[in-house]
Amino acid sequence: MSEQYRVDPLKYRIRFLILTILAIKPSHGYDITKKIQEVTAGAIKPSPGSIYPILHDLSEEGIVEEELIVEKGRARKVYRLTRKGMEHLLHQLNIFYEIMNNVYVLATEARRTLEENLKGHLAGCVPKRIVESLEKIKESAEAYLKTLKEAGRICENETPVHNP
Repeated sequence: MSEQYRVDPLKYRIRFLILTILAIKPSHGYDITKKIQEVTAGAIKPSPGSIYPILHDLSEEGIVEEELIVEKGRARKVYRLTRKGMEHLLHQLNIFYEIMNNVYVLATEARRTLEENLKGHLAGCVPKRIVESLEKIKESAEAYLKTLKEAGRICENETPVHNP
């Protein structure tokens, strides 16, 4: 991965989102941009000037490949993950889920501590938006765990086995 992503966390997040979107289906830049805006509730609004250089870098790294197609009489580049890209993203997603699980555990502990410390001040209540966020994290983690179980992807040992 290029050094620029290490010093620019937003570019790294956009890169991660692009790869995640492409894991679901091949897409062109405009669709990727719209999907990023959608999944981040508008918190990230990438411009073509930020999306296409990242897609170019990913292509140069062999993580995505591009194909020129004609759609409704208009030529467009459609991007898709390569095998290398799939392996790279799977590794990144495993790290992501481990981090999210740790964040969930930490948030649960913080919630419990806050409830205890604020007893009487807030009558032990937690703002609904925090509860909703925690529930979304839990749902995502449970859905991913279900997918792993159904696919038989849970390793009995610490070293994952890669099947070609």
